[in-house]
Amino acid sequence: MSPRDKGSFDRLLLPDILLWLMPGLKRLIIFLSVFTAILALAYGYTAYRLLPFSTMANSLKIVAITAIVFCILLGPLSQIIRIYYEESPLSDAVAWIAYVSFGFFSMALFFVIVRDIGLGVYDIASSALLSSSRIADLAAERLHWINTLNVSILAVTVGLTVYGFFMSRGKIRIHRLAVPIENLPADLKGFTIAQISDLHVGPTIKEGFVRRVVEMVNDLAPDMIAVTGDLVDGSVPRLRKHVAPLADLNSRYGTFYVTGNHEYYSGALPWIGEVKRLGMTVLLNEHRMVGPAASPIALGGITDYTAGGFIASHRSDPEKAFQGSPEGAVRILLAHQPKSVFAAAKEGVALQLSGHTHGGQYFPGNLFVPLQQPFVKGLHRFENTQIFVHTGTGYWGPPIRVGTSAEIALIRLVAAGD
Repeated sequence: MSPRDKGSFDRLLLPDILLWLMPGLKRLIIFLSVFTAILALAYGYTAYRLLPFSTMANSLKIVAITAIVFCILLGPLSQIIRIYYEESPLSDAVAWIAYVSFGFFSMALFFVIVRDIGLGVYDIASSALLSSSRIADLAAERLHWINTLNVSILAVTVGLTVYGFFMSRGKIRIHRLAVPIENLPADLKGFTIAQISDLHVGPTIKEGFVRRVVEMVNDLAPDMIAVTGDLVDGSVPRLRKHVAPLADLNSRYGTFYVTGNHEYYSGALPWIGEVKRLGMTVLLNEHRMVGPAASPIALGGITDYTAGGFIASHRSDPEKAFQGSPEGAVRILLAHQPKSVFAAAKEGVALQLSGHTHGGQYFPGNLFVPLQQPFVKGLHRFENTQIFVHTGTGYWGPPIRVGTSAEIALIRLVAAGD
């Protein structure tokens, strides 16, 4: 396994120059140390601020601390198992507990920080406006409200975790939408595209989930299928059997695939070969003419927005993708990240299909996605280019969705003005 295959978190936590300089094992040790320290700080602070350790019985205190340390250690342990050991019920159990606890603590941490900021403002205002004796009189009331808030935070976070789990693992909605296209040829009116995105086959998304998605897509009987990246989280040998159902995807004009950022964390070149073996057409800054012979779509596909940082020849290039395409053909672009729309608009793209954002996936992460991407979910327009941002068919990391749902999109092309 190459250094680039050793998980995805290290790519997010360490600068590129360090990743390049460090040998694989040393890099992994540093990543796991940094990752564990971050989890310890986040989980520890959350627990310290929520649980009444000063008044807890020693036995309960030991249980609480043991559970917290257990959750912290499961984070790096899940990565070590994923890299070095074969898939097993034990590895699956470790991954499930690690990811669910991460989702729980990340939501709880946000609520705790908001509460602590509020308490800080209250304390500053009290010291400025009230006498010391009055502040002392209100101390018991303040403690009561803190305890009430702690119980509320725990209850809300548990509720959101359970709700989010069933939203991520339960029903996958079919998102049907009609997209008006200027100067759409008559032969393309009603042309349908089924879009899958961000399936993230890996530690908690396995063959059964993938087969369910394939059956749902095939039931739609689309004209073509688009897979817009982040298909996997793991190596080809580990996940080959879990992605195997994708070979059964069926449509009139075939299945077309572009890379997402997670393919590059998991070994992009082996995965491109595997995707081709599954019968998909891989578009690496290139296009195919798809549809009725008289007026086909110029279907372009580009590598992930960040791909050039991993493989120089994979630098994302919408201009190159449409080189040689017929003048006047309707241009549709498959691009994993929405931010590719700015370059796509310069190439006369009528519609860009993207994913990457998961629609925010769950609170509070959804608050920060707009800082990184121009569009988070749904159909939008930039200049003369429309862009549809898919909320994802799977999920990444915690099996939690709050405020958004897993989807398979069925896009129908209609003439503008109809």
